Amino acid sequence: MKKNTVFPLLAFCIFNLFYAQSSTSLIINDTRSINDAPNFIEHSIRADFKERSIIGAPGYGMYSANLTIAPWEDTDNSGGANHQLNFNDGGIFYRKAYPLNSLWGKWQQLLMTNIDGNVGIGTENIGFQTRLHVKENGTSNATWRGRIVASGDLNAIVMGEYNGKAWFGAHNSLLNAWSDLIIQADGGNVGIGMINPKNKLDVKGTVHSQEVKVDMENWSDFVFKKEYNLPTLEEVEKHITEKGHLENIPSEEEVLKNGINLGEMNAKLLQKIEELTLYSIQQNKKIEEQSKEIESLKSLALRVAKLEKESAQK
Repeated sequence: MKKNTVFPLLAFCIFNLFYAQSSTSLIINDTRSINDAPNFIEHSIRADFKERSIIGAPGYGMYSANLTIAPWEDTDNSGGANHQLNFNDGGIFYRKAYPLNSLWGKWQQLLMTNIDGNVGIGTENIGFQTRLHVKENGTSNATWRGRIVASGDLNAIVMGEYNGKAWFGAHNSLLNAWSDLIIQADGGNVGIGMINPKNKLDVKGTVHSQEVKVDMENWSDFVFKKEYNLPTLEEVEKHITEKGHLENIPSEEEVLKNGINLGEMNAKLLQKIEELTLYSIQQNKKIEEQSKEIESLKSLALRVAKLEKESAQK
């Protein structure tokens, strides 16, 4: 009989203990307009409802939940720092301070991961499928998607997507100046200093390199073939007089408007050099012929002079 009495009593106590524990919750204090000092509690854990702007928490949304852990006394730093977590629509953020500090430290965002171990920054969406997914916060840069900013906001290295184009570059907000590397999502065109590159690589500025290699389909050695019709110097002079530039070489107006194709222009310049070489060879042959004729004339003149002298002595 005694045994039957003790068992129901023990079961009743366990049930009530379990019920009490399961129904217990942490009270959230409505201190939305107060920016608490680092030592506002001690030896306790406290939850507060806060306006995000009041405590300077990053993220977005007007309101947030603040969880503070103060393991030690509010007048002594020997027990370590007090810790705070802030939960808002932009993610989870952390800061700390010792009880005797006058201000809290800076907020730092906690990285979010999904079940695959992928990391998200600035996003509460757990569906990201890349190893690092970054979402731009706020509305001031609404055209950005997935921007990563390093070294602060004034001198920043930026990677992300802007107006439908992949973007990597450095930006100085004080000068409002970019030093860009733009990679287009469609076509894969790359621009350096160019927001809208039209070619596989567009560079606005000087390119300095130890070597540049250009693949060519044709070269200018056709000038040396027998069937090549070498223009006469009279024809060259006529074209220059009428057009103001060499034949098959773009004019100044065309170059200023369209630029030049490096490989094509080198081939055309080589063509002119090879033509000049042929002209030089032709002129050299004429000079050699003329030299022989002059020597013959000199010899003839000496013979005539000698005959005239002998005739005068008779």
